[in-house]
Parts: sequence; C-alpha cells; structure tokens
Amino acid sequence: MIGRRLVSRLAGLGHIVAIVDDLSSGLPMPADAAVAHRCDIREEREMLALMGDFRPDGIVHLAALHHIPTCEIDRRRCLDVNVLGTETVLLAASEARVARVVLASSGAVYRWADGPLQEETSPTQAMDNYALSKLSNESQLRLWCERSAATGRIARIFNTIGNDDPNAHLLPDLLAQLEHADADLVRLGNLDSRRDYLHADEVAGGLLAILADTRPEPLDVFNLCSGEEHSVERLVNCLATCLGRSIRIEIDEKRRRRFDRASQLGDPTKAYALLGWRAQLGLQGILNRLLAEMAPA
Repeated sequence: MIGRRLVSRLAGLGHIVAIVDDLSSGLPMPADAAVAHRCDIREEREMLALMGDFRPDGIVHLAALHHIPTCEIDRRRCLDVNVLGTETVLLAASEARVARVVLASSGAVYRWADGPLQEETSPTQAMDNYALSKLSNESQLRLWCERSAATGRIARIFNTIGNDDPNAHLLPDLLAQLEHADADLVRLGNLDSRRDYLHADEVAGGLLAILADTRPEPLDVFNLCSGEEHSVERLVNCLATCLGRSIRIEIDEKRRRRFDRASQLGDPTKAYALLGWRAQLGLQGILNRLLAEMAPA
C-alpha cells in the first residue's frame, strides 16, 4: 500500500527501482519497478544474490507483518518475519556495501501516553508483539550502522489509510460494513481510542524526503504523522459526512481490544524542520481522497 506509491514517485524522478516482495498481501507487483523479485526476505541466499546483482545505492525496508491482531495471534511468525527477516536484509545490505537504509518503524513503539510523542524525548516501550518487533528493528539498524559505517534512517509511521489496504484495519472494516447503499449500521469495539491518521500518499512523500536526507548523521529517526488525533467515533462521524449518509454505531464486545492505548498522537515538528515534509490533507481530506480512489472509474 505504501511501497507501491513510493516506487511510483522514485521511478518518476528517474531512479531505477527494484522490489522484493513475497506477494503475501494479495496485491500485485507495482508496475513502475524496473526489477521485481518474488522472494521472502528470510531467504538468506536469495537475498544475498538479489542484493549482489542489483547493488542498490539505498534500501527502503517496508516488508513486515503489521496488522496488530495478527501479530498477537501468530506471535512467532511476526517475530520471524519482522526481526529475523530484517536481519537478513541488513546482512545482504552489508555484503552489497549499501550506503543507506531507511527502516519503516511505527508510532506504536512509544510508551502509552497522552500528548504529542517526540522522537528525542518520548520514551519507547513495547506494549504488544508488533511494537516489540519494531523496537528490535530500530536496534538492529543502529547496530548495522555502527558495524558498516553506513547511514540509517528510521521512519516512525503513524496510522496510514489507503484504498488498497490489504489488512482488516479500521477503515477497510468500516467500508466493508457499509458496502450496501442502504446499510447504516457499523459494529465496533473501542470507540474512544484516538489515533493520528495519514493517507498512504503522504507517507510515501515522507519516506522520499527521509531517503533524500543527506546530513552526515549516521542514524536518525523521524515521526511521519499529522500532529492531529481523532477518536474512532469522530472518524465514523467524519466518514458519514463525506458519504452524505447517516451511520449508527453499535458496540460489539467481541470487537473490543482488551488492551488498547487511549492516545497515539505524533509530533511532526522534526520532519518539517529538517526535511521540509508535513502532512496536509487533514482527516476529511484523507477520507475524501480514499472515497475518490474507491469510486468506479
């Protein structure tokens, strides 16, 4: 969902882009890539060969299991793909003498707290298996930078929305429940949870800005976030406005997350100050773009 948008932007700028994807999400390979390899990132020999053949100047590492309920249910696979897979990517990057790696991390790595989460001052703490894997990835990248004398950048990506989201996140679930024109009821669990939302196009732009960061710091971290947070109930009401429909909410106890952070609000100040990047759509703009993308051609 994010990677295909980044590939399109990179290709549009004249870069030669290679993709490694196992296609487990069900989405096809992006059409804009010069080279496309179907491969599991845990396959060490294949990754070494692919990286050695292509010799990339930089890598954007987006491959991961990131649907949090799935990561909790299948804990071992989550850590296998996200942690051991990342180690294989970094090993291949070292062998190919790659100069720069951008890692997709998550706003989920921050300790649960109210108020804007800042890269330099807000503490991190894994509160679920996905966050554990991403905190591990950040440490892996730091160690890789120290070993290889290369440059690493970490993108802590907050809640991303796109029309081609292959996972059962909140928006795809809502739209599936509202698929029929006469449907006006959605069943939800946690209504008060507040999140910082971005469109996938904006995240791709943020990753492009991070990839282009030429400062000499060997490792740095950036929030990709909007600096605004919205509750689930607020999201539903805004979606109703965009659709021009009334939507009723019914609490479904089976959908409640037993442990769910109340707030996940990012501070985007650093990304704007150092990279010139910031999210601009706002919640209604994100939803309007999503609905326009989903409209029949």
